[in-house]
Amino acid sequence: MTRVPRWLLLVIMIGMLLVLAACGGASSPAVEQSEPAAESPTRTPRPTREAAEQPADPVPPTGSSNVLEVQMGRLQTYEHPSGVFEISVPENWSLQDSSRPDELILVWTDPTRNGAVIVDIFESAVNYSDDELIDILANFLDTQFSDEREYVLGEPVVQGDDSILLIWSYLARADNNADVMLLGNSFIEQRGDKVSILTTLIPDEQFDLLVDGTDEIINSYRINPRAALAGTSNGSVAPSDGQTAIEFGRLRTYEHPSGIFQIDIPENWSLEDMSLANRLLLFWSDPTGDAGVFVDIQEDASTYSEDELVVLLEEFLEGSFSAATDFGMDEPRFQSDDSILIVWSYTPDNSESRLLGNSFIEQRGDKLSILSTLVPEDEFDLLVEYTDEIINTYLIDAEASW
Repeated sequence: MTRVPRWLLLVIMIGMLLVLAACGGASSPAVEQSEPAAESPTRTPRPTREAAEQPADPVPPTGSSNVLEVQMGRLQTYEHPSGVFEISVPENWSLQDSSRPDELILVWTDPTRNGAVIVDIFESAVNYSDDELIDILANFLDTQFSDEREYVLGEPVVQGDDSILLIWSYLARADNNADVMLLGNSFIEQRGDKVSILTTLIPDEQFDLLVDGTDEIINSYRINPRAALAGTSNGSVAPSDGQTAIEFGRLRTYEHPSGIFQIDIPENWSLEDMSLANRLLLFWSDPTGDAGVFVDIQEDASTYSEDELVVLLEEFLEGSFSAATDFGMDEPRFQSDDSILIVWSYTPDNSESRLLGNSFIEQRGDKLSILSTLVPEDEFDLLVEYTDEIINTYLIDAEASW
């Protein structure tokens, strides 16, 4: 059976937030895109559009863009502890390691959260043909992004090192309502029993500025087919007879340095802090990568009615998950603490088990907050005691400053 890589929560929670770091100013018009052009095989990213005629009015320079410029620090070599791979990454980029026992999933993001490098490696005894490798990658990209505006997936290009490149892009919306074309370059390859996908993601308008840096990152990537994934197994134990594969450690109180909020989180869960200047974005995931807690707080002086809060939450969920398989939302439920709950769910790719989300929106002073939990739906009854305890520890300080 063809395997689809499980970027799961990372692509949904992190990838969908990459263009939130926007500068002030009016929205920029969308740039018309054309199919990527196939060029001579080399392991380098290329733009998704051909050179166009110069318009009558000059295009604003990169410095006047509505999107913050990706920050490329000095490259330093990262060697995975297992010895499976190494890659050079800017020293000022943050790493989120959400690997599973049978799959390495590592994401580096720049300080603006507008640039990313993703490494996904799993082991397979199957010797895939080039066509099968293309199907694995193309099916995943189509499933995740085909509903995005102006989504384009280019033709596969075989590289000089036998990896295969797919260039893809879509039009995203920044938090200042600017339209931003995101450009992805994904390379899939098989080395021995290691199947690898290496991806770079940047704003398309910054391609010419960043191409030298991304080329250097891509060309530094090395896989050791003789090394074994650390802790490789057949995966987590499936839940049965009242047992769950989700790992809940003892709860510990997390207090944000700003004092804006606190929440109790299992001590064995990992934190990815994607916060911006005026928006807190924090995501905790359990060791299996199948459960998470997400806190999103932004500064907003507006006073919203309950109906308006419902609309905001519905738009947030639809914008993030509507492209997922069998996505659905329940009717809003008004809570005793004046927050509003919407229960939602979807089916991950290549899985028969649905994931169940509970998202609470509330406003405390100038703090607009969305708290979300995500667990496998068939384990909800086993986990509800734990998730309830986490949810009920969440406190916002309306008087705290940013």
